Amino acid sequence: MDCGEGAQARFVRYGLGLNREMTVLVTHLHGDHVNGLLGLLQTMSMSQRIKELTMVAPRELFEWLQDTALTLHIGLSFQIFAVPVKSGVVLRGKDFRVRASRADHSIPAWSYVFEELPRPGVFDPAKAIALGVPEGKKWSSLQRGRTVTIDGRKIAPGQVVGKPRPGRRIGYSGDTRPTKRLERFFAGVDLLIFDSTFETKDGDKAVERKHSTSAEAATLAKRAGVKKLALTHFSARYRSTSTLLRQAVAVFPNTVAARDGLVIEVPRSDKE
Repeated sequence: MDCGEGAQARFVRYGLGLNREMTVLVTHLHGDHVNGLLGLLQTMSMSQRIKELTMVAPRELFEWLQDTALTLHIGLSFQIFAVPVKSGVVLRGKDFRVRASRADHSIPAWSYVFEELPRPGVFDPAKAIALGVPEGKKWSSLQRGRTVTIDGRKIAPGQVVGKPRPGRRIGYSGDTRPTKRLERFFAGVDLLIFDSTFETKDGDKAVERKHSTSAEAATLAKRAGVKKLALTHFSARYRSTSTLLRQAVAVFPNTVAARDGLVIEVPRSDKE
């Protein structure tokens, strides 16, 4: 999600892997969100990446990449699958999807939600045995949502499989003012990563430059009913994030300040 300067060095430092299946989501075309993209692509190519790279971004970014590649004589060892961003579902995978919504920034910008698709409910072997379903292919069919027949009786998956379990959802704001639209868009996400450029005392600058204060980010998180908030995109004017974090925690306690290398576990909910 976005690709600031030095991204390729972070990939190597944290062992993220340059040849893995990957999707790059870009929110908008300000330098601090895309300046690392060219270096990352070239580093992937030097590492002999061959897997296609999916990229969701404003259409102008792909034009910039194409022009730059021609000007600098850059050739890549892999293909880029370019997806121009629009409102709604922008990408579907085998077990996930990505949705986009307009952000409110000084230039056209987008926010994203990554969603795992619901997983099947838990299969109960004891119920299957009690209903006379023999272990084997018929168990497998029921786990896959198919009705089976036993001695003329139809056994439906719902008789032995619990309710579908919701997947995890992660929201990423990019640069934006807090809006009602985004409040609805991020409703109930497990983790929200949100623009927190300014302290409350600099709220006028947040309005002028179309960013958010950490307290505003926390207020949106509270109203949206998110589970955890990670503050990011801090102004370089602050020597520490402590005040930004304190102001956010006062509104929404389950808040952390992002930093390089931070790992946040987003647990699955396995409740029926």
